[in-house]
Amino acid sequence: MRNSTVQVAPLYFNVAEYCLFGINLGVVIGIILYFLFVNNKYNTVSGFLFGGKNMSIVSISLGLIASHLTSITLLGVPVEIYLRGTQYWASALSLIFVTFLTAVIYLPVFHRLQLSSSFEYLEIRFSTHTRTVAAVLFVVSKLMLLPIVPYVPLLAFRLVTNPLASRVTAVICVACSTLIAIGGLRAIISIGIVTTFLALAGTALPSGLALLPMGFKRMWEISSHGSRLVFYDPDPELAHHTSFFVVTLALSTNWLWKIALSQSSVQKLLAVPTISKARICLAISCVGIILMKMLSCFLGLVIYAWFAGCDPLLTGQIKKHEQLVPHFLNHLSTMFPGICGIFIISIFSATTGCIASIINSISGVVFEEFIRPWMPQSTNEQACCRIMKFLCIMVGLYCACVVWLARELDRLQHVASGVTGVTAGTLLGLFTLGIVFSRANCSGALSGCLLSLVLCGWLLIGAENALATGALTFQGKPLVTTGCGKANFTHILVNVTTVIPNAARQLPTKPLQSLFRISFTYCPFAGAVAVLLIGVPMSYLTGKSKVESMNPDVFCPLTRSFLHKLPDRSATVSLELRPPNTQDVYMALDEALKHLKDVIDR
Repeated sequence: MRNSTVQVAPLYFNVAEYCLFGINLGVVIGIILYFLFVNNKYNTVSGFLFGGKNMSIVSISLGLIASHLTSITLLGVPVEIYLRGTQYWASALSLIFVTFLTAVIYLPVFHRLQLSSSFEYLEIRFSTHTRTVAAVLFVVSKLMLLPIVPYVPLLAFRLVTNPLASRVTAVICVACSTLIAIGGLRAIISIGIVTTFLALAGTALPSGLALLPMGFKRMWEISSHGSRLVFYDPDPELAHHTSFFVVTLALSTNWLWKIALSQSSVQKLLAVPTISKARICLAISCVGIILMKMLSCFLGLVIYAWFAGCDPLLTGQIKKHEQLVPHFLNHLSTMFPGICGIFIISIFSATTGCIASIINSISGVVFEEFIRPWMPQSTNEQACCRIMKFLCIMVGLYCACVVWLARELDRLQHVASGVTGVTAGTLLGLFTLGIVFSRANCSGALSGCLLSLVLCGWLLIGAENALATGALTFQGKPLVTTGCGKANFTHILVNVTTVIPNAARQLPTKPLQSLFRISFTYCPFAGAVAVLLIGVPMSYLTGKSKVESMNPDVFCPLTRSFLHKLPDRSATVSLELRPPNTQDVYMALDEALKHLKDVIDR
């Protein structure tokens, strides 16, 4: 392999790759046709959102894994490793911690209540206003994020293939996602199973084949000399968004919302009949997600070893580092034809599954929160299901129009990521306040939510301004071009060994000037902590909630264990469904009759 500054020709599918893409598209269309016209026995709200609540552990586990295999994971994580090193590996630690918290604190609550919408919990625990505010935040953030999901791969492949073809592919992806979302949760799980295996092949094969010219040992030496092997970076600088504490602490907040509380995850975890099976699904998905994250990290190291002495951006071969993975695949396909097609197919499948899951969750929340309360009680389940399918079509059309008509979504991508982080942290704090703190009330929840939004919004706007003025920069490891034109990886290793230390000493450092230089990754964490710090004291100041009159199912098991005044209850029967004690009823009637007799006598 020879690094050079010559522009690589755009990649185009060969016959075999077109056949693979056709097979993949045929599988997607087959799933659509099956769940639209053949399997019609789940045309109810429960069937549409939860697949009948009798799905298998394997299918739900693979569906949970696929929900994390977005284009950001497959395209963004390798670039992060290439630019800033392997500190992202610590996300495995945070994922284990998040899975444990989900299984112990959040999952028991939702599995006992069996709610159609996760936001219905907020009405049971606090008030209708709290539920409405949270649902609006969720829908707005998801509608902003939805066009970004197909736009990321479109942007990455735009300059290495035909621009019109990339846009058409993105719209086809959105159309398939919409039709899959109409098929309900079972269709989404089906495409998720396909996505998991394609993503595994699309990530592992390029890494293994790229190692053949250099070997694992040489790749490791190049990465080590280039300071890419980072296992523990305790940098306290708040603007440094890849330190150990950011990756473990801040990412835990974002993932805790996504795994434990988001509508799409709650739907999947409630689709199995028992809580023990749901916990098994969580454990299996945790292992699978960690495996895919580590494969993406390894792919990033391989790409760095491939371009260590000749950065494609500095030499003008690409315009953005987001196009690094397609550029690498373009190089690799000259040695191993067909490998680029496999990766692009995995990106297509992952993007399709992610969009379908988002569309399905948006339609479910909009229907349950804003349409169903105004419908007559006599409305049958089939009519409700048809309304949700119509909502899926409308959301899909919105996404397709934005992707097709918008020239550039870079600014929207940045803003949408920030807004999603802010709302994720705020909603996580709101749910945690109700599930963990028994004395929290509606006043504390609303005040904590609103003040958290103000605080995080202020930080987000300030950070945007800091980025525009240059006060906030995301500095990475040094990149060089002194190895361009060298014939083998020995020259690259020599250049990296001599040039990187000097470049590292030349990196500018800036002192912490203001709160606006805090990394964007901290926004969810700051939002969740703000809700708790404001909501708990405000609840005590405005009057503690009456725990005795509440359904104990709204609290996590740890909180319920401290509520000694609440009656004991069975693990499976809710308070409302428990049959009354006959002796208690007779005693109450006897007391009432005695009181009535005394009144008559007087």
